[in-house]
Amino acid sequence: MLYMVFRFLSKLKSYCRNKRYPEGSIAEGYLAEECMTFCSRYLEDVETRLNRPSRNAGLNDPSLAKTYLFQSYGEPIGKVEIAELDDRSWIQARRYVLFHHDALEQLRNEYKQVLRSCSRSRRLQHREINRLFAKSFHEWLSQTVWSGNVVNDEVKWLSQGPNRVVKRYSGFIMNGFKFHTKYRERLRRTQNCGVVVNSLITSYASAKDSNPVEGNVKYYGLLTEIIELDYYGKWKVVLFRCDWADANTARGIKNDQFGFTMVNFSRLIHTGEHLIDEPYVFSSQVKQVFYSKDPIDEGWYVVVRNTPRDLFDMGNGSRDDIVERSKTLPFPEQNLNENIPSTSTQFQWVRQDVDEDIYDL
Repeated sequence: MLYMVFRFLSKLKSYCRNKRYPEGSIAEGYLAEECMTFCSRYLEDVETRLNRPSRNAGLNDPSLAKTYLFQSYGEPIGKVEIAELDDRSWIQARRYVLFHHDALEQLRNEYKQVLRSCSRSRRLQHREINRLFAKSFHEWLSQTVWSGNVVNDEVKWLSQGPNRVVKRYSGFIMNGFKFHTKYRERLRRTQNCGVVVNSLITSYASAKDSNPVEGNVKYYGLLTEIIELDYYGKWKVVLFRCDWADANTARGIKNDQFGFTMVNFSRLIHTGEHLIDEPYVFSSQVKQVFYSKDPIDEGWYVVVRNTPRDLFDMGNGSRDDIVERSKTLPFPEQNLNENIPSTSTQFQWVRQDVDEDIYDL
């Protein structure tokens, strides 16, 4: 049977081939796709187009969720390098983990209260307190834990920080996306280094603003480094370091007249030059975008969002919402004995604008 199909397709190909441009023929591509689809249905234990596994398919091991914090585990790509972080980068990476771990929520609030009590004479504003908190929380945590205060083992491991020796990757598959660093793509025509992160930040109207506003802000960046922190065999965390475009001013991000988002990387924020900067994010936080250069506005790029492989948009509603909505839909009742649909006031299954015809069977 398979032989006859190939004979038929080969004859059909001879009639439909574009003799001038055979490589660009629509029939050529259609026949190749049909042959591949047909053969893949009869092949076993072979990866084909129909049974191609999704990205991160082999990362369903429950032990990975316990080993890697913040669900940052993925599949490394390319060469693995062993590097040592400098003091500033080590503090920035360590501090980002401390600011987001749930086990330290009580200690974070406690240290903010300490800063408020120590600055009553100066009456520091919220912005200044947050700045001091971000600058010195990791030091206060280490002193608090090792001074004899009663804390659990999880807090002790986090307080000492990760190992300065890290693994550095040039590529990483995460959330269904394939990410490459900007350095790896310097000689390539493809682009996989664009990232976007939706972050909750606190906005201040001025330096003396006592009622800051929290809101979600999208940060667009270019991936420059992928590192894996090691907490001495206890946990691991994969972090992305990026060049972040300024999201606070019109010089870094704007919308054009057609509604497209545009970014400019000539003005960067959180570069890592200052200790208080936050150049790192978790690998599980990022999504992939592409940047298309605007031919009119110099230095601006149009943001093109990407969809991961095998992702189906099923809406934002939960399963409970779908069940609840399905129960409220007014379906007509049926007479099961006579198999005749009822003429409900909400649904009329019988036309009323024509005369009925009755047949005696």
